[in-house]
Amino acid sequence: MYRIAIITDIHGNISALNAVLKDIKEQSIDYIYCLGDMIGIGPFSNEVLETLFDLENISMITGNHDESVLALLNNHPYPKSRVNVIPHQAWIAERLKKEYKEKLESLPRIINPTYYEKQLHLTHYPMTPVACDSPICEDPFDIAGIPSKENFSSINSLSEFSLVCFGHDHHSHQIECNSTLFFNPGSLGVYNKSYAHVMQLLI
Repeated sequence: MYRIAIITDIHGNISALNAVLKDIKEQSIDYIYCLGDMIGIGPFSNEVLETLFDLENISMITGNHDESVLALLNNHPYPKSRVNVIPHQAWIAERLKKEYKEKLESLPRIINPTYYEKQLHLTHYPMTPVACDSPICEDPFDIAGIPSKENFSSINSLSEFSLVCFGHDHHSHQIECNSTLFFNPGSLGVYNKSYAHVMQLLI
């Protein structure tokens, strides 16, 4: 039996992250999966990344905020849908430590861990294989549309998984599509109440 924690959308909120990690430690969690958007919105990007990359029992993927900041740093095409936040993300990019830029660039968009012959699909947002290969300037995380049974049912490549965990949309979601459960624990760092979202699984 494994105890797994799913966290997502920390968005530079080091206080919320520390609170959740304290709870995770008390719950004797075996492993943590972080589903992207570690940075952006909140001001503590370096502190969040330092905390996460210092953990030994974690796997991480990138989200749209992480990749948009990297696009600015690498002078790559930036998503037109988010030009209104360029000044903010430029502020993040200017202060991001070089070591974390390189570590973010090494992260994948998808993790498919296997437990007891069952494979999970962990992503910042459900997408087709074609979208997964698209650059951030094409807004691959937004192609599927809002979280809904109709939109997720159209992604045939995910039907083989019993559980798909995602973030991006900051609200909690639990959507059943045939034999696949799509679950979003909600944003850890962007919430208007005094607690942070985290999902714990017993596998």
